Amino acid sequence: MKIAIAGKGGVGKTTISGTLCRVLGQIGNKVLAIDGDPNPNLSTVLGIDKDATPPPRLSTDIIERVEEGEKSWRFQVKMPFDEILGTYGQNAPDNITLLMVGAPEKAGTGCMCGSHTVVRELIHSALTAENQGIMVVDTEASLEHMKRGTSRHVDKIFTVVEPYYRSLEAASRFAKMARELGIEKVEAIANKVRTKEDEQAIRDYCKKIDLPIAVIIPFDEQVTDADLRGVSVMDYDKDAKVVKALEGFAKELVMN
Repeated sequence: MKIAIAGKGGVGKTTISGTLCRVLGQIGNKVLAIDGDPNPNLSTVLGIDKDATPPPRLSTDIIERVEEGEKSWRFQVKMPFDEILGTYGQNAPDNITLLMVGAPEKAGTGCMCGSHTVVRELIHSALTAENQGIMVVDTEASLEHMKRGTSRHVDKIFTVVEPYYRSLEAASRFAKMARELGIEKVEAIANKVRTKEDEQAIRDYCKKIDLPIAVIIPFDEQVTDADLRGVSVMDYDKDAKVVKALEGFAKELVMN
């Protein structure tokens, strides 16, 4: 199963991605986490020591261009998947392996086109190599990855939404583009819900745009407290509201 978590900046996408990986691992799944954001933060949410030496970040070295005709070509991963995991993977708690895309070396160096291609082809190559596990992709906090088809080969995409209009509007754009990519299952994750009015506002908007809601996650101050200390919310408080909500969600995911 291949899952992408999408959403505008600040909606809690990385917290949800990392915590979901942890709870999926704790209930017995082998999990591959891909940090597809050029400004990577997933390792902290996964519970990796912030002082640990990271492995090399994914680069265009793992892909190659294959000519298919006079004016036709495609990219493909040129390394065995196990070799990619051994070279670029970082072990995390709860049976998780993390892969990170390359971050820009400095300002003014151009687009991150290569990174998007690497993640897209990595997801594609894992269709058979990782069929016994679960892949969770924490995507870039913009529509750019949708435009470039980075998540084209996932089975499910969840767009994280908060109870205010700009976030709801952004979720509708993510959902529309995901459907255009041919992703069959597109749903919302309602996050930071404080009141019944918040929840109803999200339900009403999602109904209007025909976007099913996969899970409602209540606002949780423990997330902020954990972040201030630079630790995973899972390790800060295993009974935090966000953790409990995602535990139920994870069990439904593996059953369906």
